[in-house]
Amino acid sequence: DATSRLAHVPLPEKSISFLAGDEKMSEESRIAKFDEYYAKAEMYYTYQAVQKYTDEPFTSHMPEVLFHIARYLLNLLSKSCPPGISRVKTLYTLAKQSQQLGAYKLARHAYDKLQGLQIPPAFQETVDIGSVTIRSKPFHDKEELLPMCYRCSTTNPLLNSMGNRCINCQQPFVYSFYSFEVLPLVHFVLEDGLRDEQAVELISKDSEAPAAASQDQWQESASGNVQSLRLTDEPESSNQFTAQLMNFEHGSTEYRPVVATRAMLQSMHESEVVVQKWPSPKRWNFYKNIMSDVTVAMDTNSQKIFLAEDYDLLVLQNKLPFTHSSTQLG
Repeated sequence: DATSRLAHVPLPEKSISFLAGDEKMSEESRIAKFDEYYAKAEMYYTYQAVQKYTDEPFTSHMPEVLFHIARYLLNLLSKSCPPGISRVKTLYTLAKQSQQLGAYKLARHAYDKLQGLQIPPAFQETVDIGSVTIRSKPFHDKEELLPMCYRCSTTNPLLNSMGNRCINCQQPFVYSFYSFEVLPLVHFVLEDGLRDEQAVELISKDSEAPAAASQDQWQESASGNVQSLRLTDEPESSNQFTAQLMNFEHGSTEYRPVVATRAMLQSMHESEVVVQKWPSPKRWNFYKNIMSDVTVAMDTNSQKIFLAEDYDLLVLQNKLPFTHSSTQLG
C-alpha cells in the first residue's frame, strides 16, 4: 500500500533525478521533488509507530518515545495529511501519552481537537473519559518535557505554531530518529565560494591535534613573587561562531543560519561536526555539536542522525530504522 511504499523509499543511494522521475527537470525542481518525497517518507515511517500503538495490543516503544513521535508527526501534518495517515490516531496517541507523562496542557489541546473529528467507535469512550478527566489537571506541561533550542537556548512550548522549529530563532530542530529527542546540533552553512568537499577538508585538517591547540590557550603571568597560569578565552574563530548563534532578528519568521568561514571551519574538531552528504545537486548539511558530552551517530544510508546510545541499540538489533537496512554485523 502507499504507507509501505513510501516508508521504504531507497534514500539517498538513488539519485535525485531517479526520485524526481524526470531528468529534464531543473535542479531546483528535482531538489524540491526529492525534499517532498523525503518528507512523506518521514511521515509514513513515524506513523508506523502510531498505528502499531492504536491497532495492536502491545508496542515496543516507551511512553516518552511515543509522545515525541506523535508530537513530531502532528507538526508535520499541520500543512497536509497524506493518504493512509490518520490525524485521529495521531492525536489519540498524543493525548494518551501526554496525559500519562504530565503534559496536561498539550493533552487538553489534543482531546479538544479530537472532539471536532470523526472518532472511531473503539476510541470514543476513551476520548470522552479523557476529555473529562484532563479538566481536573493543571493547565501546564511539565518543564522537563519542553524542548530547548540549542542555538539560542530558548525553551519552546509543546504547542508550537512554528512546527518542528524554534519559536525564537526559527532553527529547525534536529531529532534523534529513534527516540525523537532534540539533539544539541546547530546548523550552519558555508560562506560563498566554499564547496562542501573543501569544508570537510578544512574541518578534518587539524582534527588530530585538539590537545595541542588547547595547551596554547594557557598563558603564564608573574606578579611580584607570584606566578600563575591562566586559561585564555576560546580562539577568535570559535568566538565568531558563538557570536553568530545569536545573529538573528527576534520576532522574524525568516530563518538565518550561522555562516561558517574558513577560519571557523579550521577551528572545529572533526568529532564535533556532523555532515549529511546528500547526492548531487543537493548541497550537504553541516551541524556542530555544541555539547561534547552528548555523542551522536549518523546512518549513511538514510542520512538520519541519532543519539549514539540509540544507534548502538539499533546496530545490536541489526536493523536500522527508516531505510530498514541491515547493519550486517561481522
